[in-house]
Amino acid sequence: MMGTTFQLDVVTPESLLVSGQATFITAPGKDGRFGVLAGHTPFVSLLMAGELTIIMERGTPEQRYALSGGFAEVANDRVTLLVERALEKSQIDLNAAVREEQEAIEQLAQLPQGGPEALVWGRRRDFAKTCQQLARATNA
Repeated sequence: MMGTTFQLDVVTPESLLVSGQATFITAPGKDGRFGVLAGHTPFVSLLMAGELTIIMERGTPEQRYALSGGFAEVANDRVTLLVERALEKSQIDLNAAVREEQEAIEQLAQLPQGGPEALVWGRRRDFAKTCQQLARATNA
C-alpha cells in the first residue's frame, strides 16, 4: 500500500529551509505549475519564479513561499527543491519587494537583452513580483 506522505527538502544556498514529511506541494515549473503527492512519477524540472505551496500534514495550514527559481527533483517518495531564494509569506516586506522590482527594472533598462547580467536582473524582478503578489494575497 502506498504511503500518504513523502520527504520534502527545500534548500537555498544559505540553509535547509524546509525538511520533513509532506502530503502535497504545488510549485512553479518551467512548463507551468505542478503538484506532487506521495507515489508521484519521477521527474526533474526547472523551477521559475512563483509560489510554492506546501501541506505538511493533513489538517495543517498550508505554507506559502515565494521562490526565485531553481530545480526540482521528484523520485522515490522524495522531493528536493534547490532554489536560489525563497521567502515564507509572513517574512515578505512588501515595500522592499516593490523597491527591488523597481531597481531591477532600472538595471534592465541599461543592459543589453539576453546577456548574463540581464538574466540575473530579470530573475530578481520576477522574484520581487512574486513576493508582492504573495504579500498581497489573502489566505484562502
